[in-house]
Amino acid sequence: YGFQNIDAILASLTEPVELVAYVTPNTLPDVLADVPTTIETVLQDIAGRSNGKFTYRFVDPDAVDSGVTRQELYDQYGIQPLAASLFSGDSYYLYMVLGSGEQAQVIYPQGELSEADVRTAIESTLKRTSSGFLQVVGLWTPPATQTTDMFGQLVQPLSSWDQISEALGEEYEVRTVDLTTGVVDGDINVLVVIGPQNLDEKALYAIDQHLMRGGALIVAAGNMGITYDQYSGGLGSAPVVGGLREMLQHYGFTVEDTLVMDAQNEPFPIPVVREVGGYQVQEIQALDYPQFVDIRSDGMAQNNPIVSGLSAVTLNWASPITVDAAKNAAREVEVLLKSSPESWTATGYNIQPDFTLYPETGFAQVSATQSYTLAVSARGAFESFFKGKPSPLEPEATVEEAPEPESEADATQTPTATPQVNVGTIEVSPSTARMVVIGSMEFVDDVVLQLSYTLSGDRYLNNLKLVQNAIAWSVEDLDLLEIRSRGSASRVLVSMTENAQSFWEVVNYGLALISVIAIGIVSSVRRRNEAPMELLAPEDVGYKPRKRRPEGKDAAAESSADRKAADADSEEVEA
Repeated sequence: YGFQNIDAILASLTEPVELVAYVTPNTLPDVLADVPTTIETVLQDIAGRSNGKFTYRFVDPDAVDSGVTRQELYDQYGIQPLAASLFSGDSYYLYMVLGSGEQAQVIYPQGELSEADVRTAIESTLKRTSSGFLQVVGLWTPPATQTTDMFGQLVQPLSSWDQISEALGEEYEVRTVDLTTGVVDGDINVLVVIGPQNLDEKALYAIDQHLMRGGALIVAAGNMGITYDQYSGGLGSAPVVGGLREMLQHYGFTVEDTLVMDAQNEPFPIPVVREVGGYQVQEIQALDYPQFVDIRSDGMAQNNPIVSGLSAVTLNWASPITVDAAKNAAREVEVLLKSSPESWTATGYNIQPDFTLYPETGFAQVSATQSYTLAVSARGAFESFFKGKPSPLEPEATVEEAPEPESEADATQTPTATPQVNVGTIEVSPSTARMVVIGSMEFVDDVVLQLSYTLSGDRYLNNLKLVQNAIAWSVEDLDLLEIRSRGSASRVLVSMTENAQSFWEVVNYGLALISVIAIGIVSSVRRRNEAPMELLAPEDVGYKPRKRRPEGKDAAAESSADRKAADADSEEVEA
């Protein structure tokens, strides 16, 4: 249904929708001056075909009678003015907000803002508002809770997950899931759980029963999160408590309580102290960081569509995954990602390297190097984690008060408990159930993605595409996977050792030098082999040398007749 036309979208609307375009025409840059007219052209066409279900209006937030201020737009929708230019203090608005009932979605300007771009953005948002056009993805991320520092001051949470939510929202209807109710909505096709922690029995039950109903489950199940280090002021680590480790182990996948280190890694900006003129200077350098595992094509499943079109993926602070062969004997299980053979594991959650003790990697290498499984996919029937257990949604059993004993025999009897019944618990899933387990929760953290963007450009998009591909595989939308694999992606260079880099550097310089020498030799040989042009004698062409005119006073004394005669000779020679 994702490719239905606009008429089908409008017909599926259950209630009227209104689009409000917030535009400040007086402060728009010159290159965007025609965009409001383009937007209005598209809106007129859509409104004319909607039979009254779609309306629109333009609002200038800077106008006196607009009824809305810039601050209200920020408080209600989170939209901020855009800078007119890099060095200008002027700002402008060019946003659209589509509202349907209590639901409102912001349409951000993107692309070339042509008529086609505007129409695509509006129609995609209408699909999210309608039902039956996009697959529904339920997203759970750790709640943003404030902490206190060593001085008792409130500190905002470091981790956030906005980019993954926006990336999924480009292709699916994304809903924030509340697992505390113990139930996942039945129309959610795929449940994505990132960094599961502090989950109670009801939350575990909600996840388990979603899988038992045949829904797909994607879990980014790392054992460690990042936080502020109150003493150093840098990044610190925090172990995950109350996650899905026990339930995943029941399903046949154990996320080990270790961290994978890999010699093939993505750099990380680390503060380094060095001596300059007798003074210690701290600077930021991009150094190899073994805990950022760099996975290339040789570490990916060759024919699995989840990793199709991905040139590289970085898993940050990842833990290895052990697959229970006995529990997965009847399922289709495939290793999606694995580290390089030059990787090892370490216990504990120390993320700060010590190059004084370990100058090569910054971390101790206490185990032999080998490749570790970091992400797996599975399809088949799963047995419920709550099989044979009471449902957390049922009222707790109460112990009945025993009556006063009428005899000594009655006094020896123990009180009986109200029996518990597993009403409504699905104990086995259908064979169509699908699951993806990734041994890292930080690989889609906004902080980590921003670091990757700073050092490696748009390479971080591969991490987001990994989750998008996993969802497409979960809902069996393989056509979308093929389309995305042909799209733009960050193409990274093949990882090489320092010796290999030096070798190719010498080869490049050598080829350039040899090419210059070869061009010089060829040019010299050609000049030597060229036959000289045969020149004719002056008398053969009737050339008469022109008389030299006298200089100084003699020139002034020259008669006009002589000058005319000399000019005549020159004209004859030219002729």
